[in-house]
Amino acid sequence: MPLVLFLFACVEIAVLVKLGQVIGGGAVIGEVLLSAVLGMITLQVKGRSILKNVAISVFIGRLTLRSLMRRELLPLIAGILLIVPGVLSDLFALYLLARYALLRPPSTGGRADDTSSSDETIDVEYKVHEDEPRT
Repeated sequence: MPLVLFLFACVEIAVLVKLGQVIGGGAVIGEVLLSAVLGMITLQVKGRSILKNVAISVFIGRLTLRSLMRRELLPLIAGILLIVPGVLSDLFALYLLARYALLRPPSTGGRADDTSSSDETIDVEYKVHEDEPRT
């Protein structure tokens, strides 16, 4: 695993150098800074909602690894990748953000016992007990 990370870092540096030769060093530094700011904004905006959604899913017992990866962790991973300097990591982060934005909420899988229209709806039965008038 460390060898893979080292090779990825080497490729990132080579791509940044080649891009700097083509479009200039200032533009590359601007791209790195802009992507880092975008990554920090993504983490700030989505961080609280991610924690809230995970807590709610754990509370109601509907947390699965698939829903966690699809709906919750994609913006977190994308934000971290945007902070990391490099063009390839930025492109992959933008892919993850686009995938997150285009994902539909997961379907119920055709279960007959599930009557809720979304995962955030909780059906509750209740009775209203009225006091009888005193005479």
